[in-house]
Parts: sequence; structure tokens; C-alpha cells
Amino acid sequence: MKRQDTLHVWREERRVGTLWRGQGERLMGFEYAPSWLDTGHAISSSLPLEQKAWLPEEQTAHRWFGNLLPEEQARTALLKRLAIPDDDFALLEAIGGDCAGALTILPPDRYPTREWEATPMPPERLAQWAAFRDRYALMGDVAPPRLSLAGAQDKIPVLVEEGVIKLPGGSTPSSHILKFAVDGRDLVILNELFLNTLARLAGLACPLTTVGEVEGHWYLLVERYDRDGIGTPGLRRIHQEDFCQAMGLSRVDKYQVPSGPRFADCVATARQACRPSAASLLHLLRWQIFNVLVGNTDGHAKNISLLQDDRGRWRVAPAYDLVGTLVLGYHPGLAFTVGEQANSQQLLSRDWQAFARECGFGYPLVRREIARLVERLEALLASQALLDALLDAGMSERGWSRLQQQRHHIARQCRRAASW
Repeated sequence: MKRQDTLHVWREERRVGTLWRGQGERLMGFEYAPSWLDTGHAISSSLPLEQKAWLPEEQTAHRWFGNLLPEEQARTALLKRLAIPDDDFALLEAIGGDCAGALTILPPDRYPTREWEATPMPPERLAQWAAFRDRYALMGDVAPPRLSLAGAQDKIPVLVEEGVIKLPGGSTPSSHILKFAVDGRDLVILNELFLNTLARLAGLACPLTTVGEVEGHWYLLVERYDRDGIGTPGLRRIHQEDFCQAMGLSRVDKYQVPSGPRFADCVATARQACRPSAASLLHLLRWQIFNVLVGNTDGHAKNISLLQDDRGRWRVAPAYDLVGTLVLGYHPGLAFTVGEQANSQQLLSRDWQAFARECGFGYPLVRREIARLVERLEALLASQALLDALLDAGMSERGWSRLQQQRHHIARQCRRAASW
């Protein structure tokens, strides 16, 4: 096997296994290292800890590692900037230094170290990207680049130390995700700040989120939930996988339509992976209800994840990527239907009854959780507590006024919920 056709997968300074490119193929295979088999944990529900090779043609390993990579327009822009072929293995080789979760993917001649490397972000480059003048404007400031975050939105992992945004290098973990507006639509940034803050105040586990502005353009800073010890010298990675990875699905199958999982499939996956599972299942239920009430139609299988502790136990991760896509004019249909209904504004009690049966929830439980969240959202929407939290997070008074349509949508949905 050629050296350039293998990559090593690490967790901190321990080698987890080897990733390799199939002969004459773009598919990847994976095998756990013998030492990891003795003392480690499975990195995925779909890749159990076994002394075997997941062959490229089986695609199981390829799907899992491919899910770590950027998608859609973000992927296209990155490939152009790197001048490499559209190939998952090549992308992981180039940008696998700081993936979601605890894994680091490096060429065989490189090793993770404990040396702390972080360079303050050049303000002019930040302005270029925030203004959408130059996609991946930060490329070249750190070698090798560290941009392996999944999803279609422009975002990079950064380290925030004493309020300074830095680009981590080497094996240094990032602490935050820096997000930029898509196609210059900065209302997306304000909307995500609003919904992340609203969710957190309503009792839904959600990362702390702030915004900043450079040359009149907004950017978002999201504290990473897959990190422990943020703001301390003991910062370390926590392992995670999204639900596509957990179910062995390709990233192209993240939506229920046309070929992806239903919400009940995600519930079944969490029920199997999380022991005990009650808290994780309740979080999933509340996440889906919140999406319906706020108009987040992009709550798909890659926007929910599992976190793994040091003993190998899984739990559902905090909510993330909460955006009012319906209000912002994106796809109107829910990523996960309620029963068979994809229109969140036409839901009836029978839809929620079908949803409850399919997921194995009691309908009275679902109704109680709907009523509970409606009560909290209605109390928060026009509250000084919410406004103060948003101002503390960096939003301006003008930003609050730009969110009026989103607030009105949630209020209408809360009134509709009385008939659910």
C-alpha cells in the first residue's frame, strides 16, 4: 500500500486506526489499530470495535469519514482554493487536522503533539470572508489548513483566548466554530444567534453563541459542545458522531426525502446507543418540537449528534445549527415530518398522534412537552430577559428589530399548537 494512500486516525496521542484509499477507487477503508482494540472504544455505532477491516467497497467506513467533510457550495469553494480533485480521501488528507469530535486525521509522517499552536486571526482576512469577497480567505495563514467541518455553511474551527480569535495549528484543539453568512445574507447569522439564545433560555441544551461585526458584516461564534475545558489550559476534545454516521448513512441521505431516515429511525438509534436513554430521547423530542415551532425546516440527520464519554457511553448532544429557515425563505418542508405532514403550519393532533406511535412515545407525553415549550417561548418572545441576553451576545438594537418576522412566526405557531 502506497504511503500517500494511507492516513492515520488519532485520538489525542493514541492511534485509533488506519484509513486507506481503495486501489483505483475513490472509496476508503478503515481498520482499528491493535493497541486501540485492547483499550479503546468504538468510534461509531456503525463501526464496532472489532478486529476486522472495513473494506472500501463496503462503503461503511467511507460513509462515516466522508461525513466529516464540508458539503455543497462550501465544499466546491474549498476544493477550488486547495486545487485538489473532488475526492473525500484527498480532502481529509488536506484538512483533517481538527474534525468534529475527538479525532485527528494525519498523514503517516505526522504525529499529534501537545505543543500549543495558535495564531491571531488577521482582521483583514476575516473582513474578506465575512464580506463574502473571498471564500476561504484565511487559507494559507496556517499550514496545514484546519477547515474540516461538515455542512454547507461557511465555517471554520477557531481558538478563542481572552477574547482573541486565533487560528489553531498542529494538534491544538479549537474551542469555537466561526460562521459566516451564506451569499452575504447576514440575517442568517442574526437568526441563528436569536434561536440558539431562545432555545437555551427555554431550557433546551444549546451552545453559548455570540456575534461580532467586521466592516459592517456579521459573523457568528459558537462555543463547541464537543470540547471540555473551554477557556482553560486543559482544553480537550470530546468524541462525537452525527446521526448519519451512527446509522451508517452517506451525507447525501441526511434528509428524510427522498431516501433518508425518518425521525423515528433517529429515536431508535438513540434508544439503542444511549444507556440509559430517557434523557437523550426527551432531548430529541424537544428538539423536534422546537424546530416545528420556530420554523427550522433544516433539522436533518446531520444536525443531531451523539457525544461519547471517556467510558465509551453515548448521549445525544446539545442542539446546534438552529436557524429559522422557513422565515428566511429556504425550503418550506420539514426535514423530518410529523406523521406524514411536512408543512409545520398545517399540523393537526392526528399528525402528532401518528408521530408519537411511530417513535414509541406516549401521546400524552408529546402533548405535555409541546405545552411546556409553548408556555416558555410565549413568555420569552417579547421579554427583557431575551433582549438582554442577545445584547450581551453582541447583537445591536437594530438587529432585534430585524428579527421581528421570526418572532411573529413563533407566536403564530404557539397559538396553532393549542389544537395539537
